[in-house]
Amino acid sequence: MATTKKYYNAWMRILFLSALIVGIAACSSDDSKDEQLTNDAYWKVSSTVGAAQGSSAIIITGLPGVKWSAEITEGTSWSTFSYGNYTGAGTKMTGEIAGGDEINILYVYYPAHSGKVQRQANITITFDGQEPIQLALIQLALDQQNTPFFGRWAELPANKSNANYQYVTHYALLSNQTVRNYSFCYDKSKKAALWVAYPIHSSYLGSLSRSDAWAYDPIIPIANQPNLERSYKSPYDRGHQLPSADRLANYELNAQTFYFTNMTPQLNRLNQDMWANLELKVRQNSCSDTLYVVTGAFFDNNNTTTDGAGNTVALPSNYFKVLLRTKSGNTGKAIQNCTANELISIGFWVNQENYGNIAPPASICTTVADIESKTGFTFFPMVDASVKKQNTPSIWGIN
Repeated sequence: MATTKKYYNAWMRILFLSALIVGIAACSSDDSKDEQLTNDAYWKVSSTVGAAQGSSAIIITGLPGVKWSAEITEGTSWSTFSYGNYTGAGTKMTGEIAGGDEINILYVYYPAHSGKVQRQANITITFDGQEPIQLALIQLALDQQNTPFFGRWAELPANKSNANYQYVTHYALLSNQTVRNYSFCYDKSKKAALWVAYPIHSSYLGSLSRSDAWAYDPIIPIANQPNLERSYKSPYDRGHQLPSADRLANYELNAQTFYFTNMTPQLNRLNQDMWANLELKVRQNSCSDTLYVVTGAFFDNNNTTTDGAGNTVALPSNYFKVLLRTKSGNTGKAIQNCTANELISIGFWVNQENYGNIAPPASICTTVADIESKTGFTFFPMVDASVKKQNTPSIWGIN
């Protein structure tokens, strides 16, 4: 595909021409604020990459003038800070945080991985006067797809076999723990996820600004993804299925929501108005016990539009959400240990149309069971069927 080749050539030019460390902006001119700032290092997009050759960028940010050092402590036989050198050299780097409009980026390069198991490189970043920061880069094996833990996580629909489907889970570092970010069922023939499943909890929410880190998903073959460096043809937005606003606890969590596999062509006035209001309403129903959400796209016809590079992509006719949580919100119990009377659920079925800038109407509310019948997927398979027959909008703050 021409756009893929264009993207690859552009990316290779970046690899050859980019300095290993390019500067970053760090921050405040107010001395009293400077004392409170913490130097930091984090992955620009993801700590998990596919089997193909490439590089992953570490953003280094903090007080201008602070010196830092980086060392690859594990994985030195295949990862390096020096492009094209995988013989064990180039595993240490030092620098100084720049100021102004510069960006400090440290690239970790890796060759193609033909092994049968994933491998991990550990990187230690040390700032003067601070405890070291530990980062890990995981490169998947050639045929590895980071499949979801079906039957273990409450938000996951049942596995459904189809030659066009690829199941993926993205993980991220949160409070020094590796956590699931979201899982999805990707239809390569439609270049879109049929569903995206994720938990909502205060630990995932936050107050960071959205990253706008638009990027190809490192797990799905680029040829099977839309090119969304620019948006779909007007009037369609790059509509998130997992909203960016649900993942503002740290940069990596948020950046992964900007993978092209998390996007579908969604009418701009739907995406920015009623759908956005529905996403907010869902967040407002988060609870201590965790809210489990599946968002999906449904294709009831053969309508199409084009991606940002002019390639034809399927156009959803409908969108849906299904929600599950405990009634009280603070039982401290896992979903599988709750009785049917302790659980509440609801579904939302949305047409690809302009509803206006209104609150989510009761007319889009339905049962999880109804959406199961429409889509053919089985949602929340570990709960009793009676739970999935509920449709009480008022419990969810919808009138």
